[in-house]
Amino acid sequence: MQNHVLTYANHFKHLYRQTFQPLSDQYELSQLEIDVLLFLKNNPMHNTAKDISIMRGFAKSNVSKAVESLRMQKYLTSSPDPVNRKVHRLILSADMKDRINALAGCQEQCFALLLDGFSKAEREKLQEFFSRIDDNITKSLKEKK
Repeated sequence: MQNHVLTYANHFKHLYRQTFQPLSDQYELSQLEIDVLLFLKNNPMHNTAKDISIMRGFAKSNVSKAVESLRMQKYLTSSPDPVNRKVHRLILSADMKDRINALAGCQEQCFALLLDGFSKAEREKLQEFFSRIDDNITKSLKEKK
């Protein structure tokens, strides 16, 4: 069972990257840059490089490089937080909305491929199982601190 979970995760990562490859090439974006843009689109309340690093598990230095590259390519801007000027909020560019929406559509397509053939009830059950797994992981991580 253990090896199967790791194999499934690896297969998903391969499929995910492969699904984005045409847009990655077309827009000249790395997978990490795509992941940063989609994270910001899907999680508007978590709009700092630190949020991305913590919630997605990416190295801070890699996120910083991706953010800087995306700023230079005009995909996003940043502005200081009004309460804490050390914190910079990342804002998706309205000028790149069509490209970002195309990336989001690609992400939806990838997840649709994953769940092809699953009924609504099966999808709900799967979500329940993943939630329980995540609870177990979170509990174990807290205990190890």
